[in-house]
Amino acid sequence: MSEPDVFFSTADVSHVAEKLQQVTAEYEALFGNLSKQIYISIAALDNPSDEIAVALQYINDASQAFTQNFGNNHSVACGKGCHHCCHFPITVPQQTVADISKHIIETHSEEDIEDLKGKLEHNITVRQAPLYRAPCPFLDSENACSIYAHRPLSCRWFSSPDANVCEQSLHDGRDIQQHPVQSRIYQAASDALLAKQKARSGSDQQMPFIPSLLDALNVK
Repeated sequence: MSEPDVFFSTADVSHVAEKLQQVTAEYEALFGNLSKQIYISIAALDNPSDEIAVALQYINDASQAFTQNFGNNHSVACGKGCHHCCHFPITVPQQTVADISKHIIETHSEEDIEDLKGKLEHNITVRQAPLYRAPCPFLDSENACSIYAHRPLSCRWFSSPDANVCEQSLHDGRDIQQHPVQSRIYQAASDALLAKQKARSGSDQQMPFIPSLLDALNVK
């Protein structure tokens, strides 16, 4: 076979595999570098709400960049009034508790805060093993989030392709597939916030959202 007729060789497979491994490693590094960049940007900040705002801006910018450059072949079933995930217990960084408690104190009357604290206490009580499912106390009469602009990263992170699976998970605890890129972007942001939390308090452990928020409102 003459040289111009050679379109394939086993050496080509090895060469492409090597390049693919390199590109895959570079792709994986994007998420770690995003987390590092967010941490650098919030390291000198003192206000937890500012840290959340910076993290959200990076999340938005990264999400747009990935969509523009890689496309988006993963549908997301989430929408206003779809509230199945709002029954799940979540954990959050300390900054989230501080940001939401600050928002509540600044925008709610003393009477409303006392009413909310009662709802939080009830929510803790009704969450029973093994699944600990209960409607979030921030759901309004239309099953929409009443603190939507301040909702935790864990809530924003949720990106199920099938609302029926979410509903079924309320009863049997089945795993729910998440958007593969969006979930990693939010994980990167969460890791950065936890790293800042550790620098501030010595702990990088997430906090149970409802009990921690109740504690924060009780010491306001």
